[in-house]
Amino acid sequence: MNVNFNTTVETDVDELDAAIDRLEALDGKSTEAGLFGGFAAKKAMWQEYGTSRGIPARPFLRNTMYESSAKWSRSVSEDVMAVFEGDLPGGAVVQRLGEQMVKDVRRTIDAGNFAPLSSTTVARKGSSRPLIDTGDMYASITHREA
Repeated sequence: MNVNFNTTVETDVDELDAAIDRLEALDGKSTEAGLFGGFAAKKAMWQEYGTSRGIPARPFLRNTMYESSAKWSRSVSEDVMAVFEGDLPGGAVVQRLGEQMVKDVRRTIDAGNFAPLSSTTVARKGSSRPLIDTGDMYASITHREA
């Protein structure tokens, strides 16, 4: 008995090299979301960790990170595959992740699951919503490439 196999493998090495180059362009990239500088960033720190002057901790940044990190990881995995396949530019991965992080931080604030405001604070600002007063801190939440 005699068995013969004839096979050929065809590949476009240039296409594979281009895909690898696209992935290598992502190496070392990172993004962060939060409040960076200014008075709004100070207020965010006071709210995140609380103060000795009676502001209880309202950890909107840490809670967002704990609740959303698995979702962010899945999203980045999908985007990296799209970069590999040539369907998404590399810079979009960091941009899209940063935008999602900002949305998720704001969603955490909007949910309002924090220590309630004191009656004095509610009377002063006319609302019982924690972390929303003038809106400057909320509007200052952004992202940047790290």
